[in-house]
Amino acid sequence: MARLRIAAPLIAAFTCVTIAHADPGGHPMRIAVVVGRSSTIQEVSKDVLRDVYLRRQRVWPDGTRVIPVNLSPGNPVRERFSQLVLGRSTAELVSYWNARYFEGIMPPAVLPSPAAIRAYVNAQPGAIAYMPAEDVDDSCRSLLLLE
Repeated sequence: MARLRIAAPLIAAFTCVTIAHADPGGHPMRIAVVVGRSSTIQEVSKDVLRDVYLRRQRVWPDGTRVIPVNLSPGNPVRERFSQLVLGRSTAELVSYWNARYFEGIMPPAVLPSPAAIRAYVNAQPGAIAYMPAEDVDDSCRSLLLLE
C-alpha cells in the first residue's frame, strides 16, 4: 500500500510531462520561430534565440532592436518553448526575471494568440516570436522549427 502512495504521484507527474510535450492528438508538439515578412533576420540558431529570450542580446546584427515575444503564461506551447530553448520551465524563470528587473531589464512582451503574434511581428521589424507550427501562414516567415 505504501508503494502505491509513492507511485501514484510519480505516475501523475510523468503523465503531465508527456501531455505538455504533445498536442491533443498525442503527436509531438512542433513550434515554429517566426519573424515578419519584411524582417531582415534570415536565420537564428537555438543559442542566439536563448540569448534573445533571456535578454542577453538586445540588438540584431543590423542594429535593429530585438523584440522577443512570448505566448501567455500557462500556454503549453510557451512551456515547451521554454524547456527546449531556455532549458528551464516558466516557473523556474520567475526568479531570473525578478533579478533582471532590478537591473532594469524587462522580460519579453506577451501576446495572447498566434493571430496577435502574426500581426505584431509584421508591424515590428525587430520582433521574433514562436507559435504552433500549424499556425504559421503566409503573413510571417518561419526561421526555425523546434520539436
